[in-house]
Amino acid sequence: MRYDSAAPLGATVVTKILPLLRRLALFGTCLGASLVATWPLVGSLASALPLGTENEATVPLLNTWSLWWTADRLPHGLTGFWTAPIFHPLEGTFAFSEPLFLQGVALSPLWWLGAPPAAIYNLALLLTLALNGLATAALAQALGATRQAQFLAAIGGVVLPYSAKVLGVLPVLPLFGALWALAGLVRFGKEGGWRPAAVAVAGFAAQFLATQQMALLCLPFVLAAGGVALFEQRFRLRAIAILAGIGAVGAVALLPMILPVSRIHEKYGFTRSEEIVRALSARPADFATRPSTARVPFPPLESSTEGDTGGLFPGALVSGLALVGAILAWRARERRAWIAFLAGSVVVGGLLALGLQLEIAGWQPFETLRRIVPGLRTLRSPFRAAAVAQALLPVLAALALARLAAWKRPTGPVLAVALGLLAAAENLASPGPLSPTPSTAKSDWTEWLRAQPGRLIVAQVPFPEGLHVSDYERDAWRMFAQTWHRRPLINGYSGYFPSGYGMFQADIDTSFPSERLLCMMSLNLGVNTLVVDKSWFEVRRSGFESPEVRQFLIPAFSGDGILIFRVNPPPTACLAPPGA
Repeated sequence: MRYDSAAPLGATVVTKILPLLRRLALFGTCLGASLVATWPLVGSLASALPLGTENEATVPLLNTWSLWWTADRLPHGLTGFWTAPIFHPLEGTFAFSEPLFLQGVALSPLWWLGAPPAAIYNLALLLTLALNGLATAALAQALGATRQAQFLAAIGGVVLPYSAKVLGVLPVLPLFGALWALAGLVRFGKEGGWRPAAVAVAGFAAQFLATQQMALLCLPFVLAAGGVALFEQRFRLRAIAILAGIGAVGAVALLPMILPVSRIHEKYGFTRSEEIVRALSARPADFATRPSTARVPFPPLESSTEGDTGGLFPGALVSGLALVGAILAWRARERRAWIAFLAGSVVVGGLLALGLQLEIAGWQPFETLRRIVPGLRTLRSPFRAAAVAQALLPVLAALALARLAAWKRPTGPVLAVALGLLAAAENLASPGPLSPTPSTAKSDWTEWLRAQPGRLIVAQVPFPEGLHVSDYERDAWRMFAQTWHRRPLINGYSGYFPSGYGMFQADIDTSFPSERLLCMMSLNLGVNTLVVDKSWFEVRRSGFESPEVRQFLIPAFSGDGILIFRVNPPPTACLAPPGA
């Protein structure tokens, strides 16, 4: 009797453990695919930042700094969260770029433990790719794909060409929240009830907290999927009430993030010009090129001289498998509404990526959307809507691979695995370029700044010479240094810049040092500390040694490549215009 009674207990334990083991295996597969997709990053996790198709480290450094700022504010209950220490003394500067709130909160303990900044950023990157894969598998599972097909869909979701293209821009990589929202809505359409509805709303909330601009691009698709789910539920009042009620709760929960950003953008009048949006709208030819880091050179790789929107080819094998999967599922009459939705979303995602390049008898659909959808006027890169189209292809492909695996054993399963892996391998874009990054922002001069008593407001010169992202790499490194010295800067880099900042930096570039600019820095911006690159100081030594300038500056520190001065205007120097 003892052995007989133990058997059901053992079977119960195995039954409970197996699903957990499968989830761990799926996560391990996604993480492994992420390491392959970012090769050779695995060997430099704590000492380099991946650039993807970026030519400089400006954006990865900005995103590293963003993760740090959230970690810095959490122990203070997020007090001062939106007024980050750049572009001093302006308020709300953290809303000038994507806050990366979800990633920042999740990885904050690593900053507190003193982990290398690059390691924290890279963990955020790898987890984002892995979660994209997990969410792709969840959507495939909701549509009835087999476990084997789910694993293959997950790998395909990690190695999207879009992900390879924007690998150096962490805020536009997350797609997992929108995919989980779709998976929840697919289940809600079949089962009804509050659980799948809650999964859908929580998924989109996660998408918004991870990346606001990609959440905006995904929102129309999620709303349309909600309509499909209600269609399957025959628009029963109970189903409408559940979905609308939980959706309203999710929207209210996001208001503490939505309202401050909206107010700050409105305060500063942030928008994107039609010229910029058009330039960052895809052209049809962009869908016939691969990312510049792709391994397979056919179709040809994107050219950096022809704009930033190329490299959107989704992959021949995954596209072919997706087409077959859609046709077979449609013929089998299996949830046709969802097959039509997914196939239509692939097409609509591609059309939406065309942005202002798409005109129909003089009508620009994207311009209409910019007027209707709140927040869309702050979006400058419509080509990123191609991510939605690419993310759904592995899901449809999984339906074809599931049928192939069921065809004939062992031939079918082997062929399914081979085709799934080949489809993923076709889209690999590694090895990718890396930017060497110090294991700490601590240095002789950042340690000196950190140790000084009182409130130091820092101006760091030289300012950028131009307005291209590459011109701001030096300022991005200064923000990296700020993660150690923690002093407010009047400098900075972000998605938006304060009004007049371009003219100010041009003035600094051409006229600094001068009594006029030192007065303006001191009186208008509160600057009391000047950090100067030694090489630049040598070029402009005569200006720094002029009597007018020397009366402002008190030498305070000299270190490896850096000079630091106290800015202390004489009592009468700034009372009247210089030379009056």
